[in-house]
Amino acid sequence: MEEEKIRAWELAEQNKLLREQNELLRERNELLRKALPLEKVDGREVFVNNINRDEMRCGFLVTSHRKKLWNVEIGLLKEITRICKKHNIRWYAIGGTLLGAVRHQGFIPWDDDVDIIMLRPDYEKFKAVAEEELKFHPSYRMWYWFNYRLETDTEAAQHASSDLPFISQEQIEKYPAWAPFFPLLRLVDENTTYLMEDDRKNVFYSVWVDIFCLDPCPPFEDKALMRNFDTARELLLATVFPDRVRQAILNKEKFLVPYERMLAFLNLPYKLRAQQFDMFQLKNFVTTPKIAEIKYHSINRKRIVYDTEDFDETVYLPFENFEVPAPAGYDRALTACYGDWRKMIVTQGHVNTYSTDVPYRDYFRETALLNK
Repeated sequence: MEEEKIRAWELAEQNKLLREQNELLRERNELLRKALPLEKVDGREVFVNNINRDEMRCGFLVTSHRKKLWNVEIGLLKEITRICKKHNIRWYAIGGTLLGAVRHQGFIPWDDDVDIIMLRPDYEKFKAVAEEELKFHPSYRMWYWFNYRLETDTEAAQHASSDLPFISQEQIEKYPAWAPFFPLLRLVDENTTYLMEDDRKNVFYSVWVDIFCLDPCPPFEDKALMRNFDTARELLLATVFPDRVRQAILNKEKFLVPYERMLAFLNLPYKLRAQQFDMFQLKNFVTTPKIAEIKYHSINRKRIVYDTEDFDETVYLPFENFEVPAPAGYDRALTACYGDWRKMIVTQGHVNTYSTDVPYRDYFRETALLNK
């Protein structure tokens, strides 16, 4: 018992030091922003120190090439910040981005992507205003979780001349664990190229920022809320894996959604199914003690659950020469994600091939992959 008290005190002291350090870095960054004009490299604002030089961070070689990728991603974050401030939308760094902000005051040295998250009402509001806000931007575009052409989709003819990523039935069946239909948004820079591992190389093209969504999750005291959650899970599974749900109906498995309504839902084009799922979640959103990404309860089974109260207030943390909003209860949020998040574990990044100079359409045209 005494050891637990000592450990709790040590963690509290570590958190206090981290907060003080972050606040000092915020003040320094603010002074630098006011005193110095923003440097530009290749026409982009620079948010990463010594962007043209390699360096060692935490025993890991951070190349100039990686720094340029980071810099594009922070540029996307800056645009998200502008839109959200204009429309009073809350967002938070999450996952590795939050861990990087808290532990490294920037990117985790071996990380190569950015994750942010919004509560459902803010997520839907952002979706509603983003297209108009980006209308005149030369390269920033919004991608949605229904921005795909599916081999089995009844609206495929509608996309005959589209360059949306094409997903074959064989690809879906071969890689079911990463089915690219999770509820998320992506802000991308189409003047870049960003290739996932081989199984996804014709799915995502450009450097992006992932925007995830938080919905109410169990435990619920109200049975009606649990029913809504289970209904949403059925709709999500029917959106992502329609063939499996059709087979379950043939097998007379039980559903909360009546068979005739579920069959009507399954007969909708994929895009409409995805949109209806989102609207169901928005309509039934209420404040509950626990929140999560519903995909983790329905598909991944990796049940990361957050305490809603940790997101009630926002703190701002330095992130390279930028800053990001974070849930005030970030310690508990990071513990939910990683357990002992202070322990340094070097991992591989998500990508091997990327360019901040070559637009993805040029890359795919030259490699004859765009129309495959």
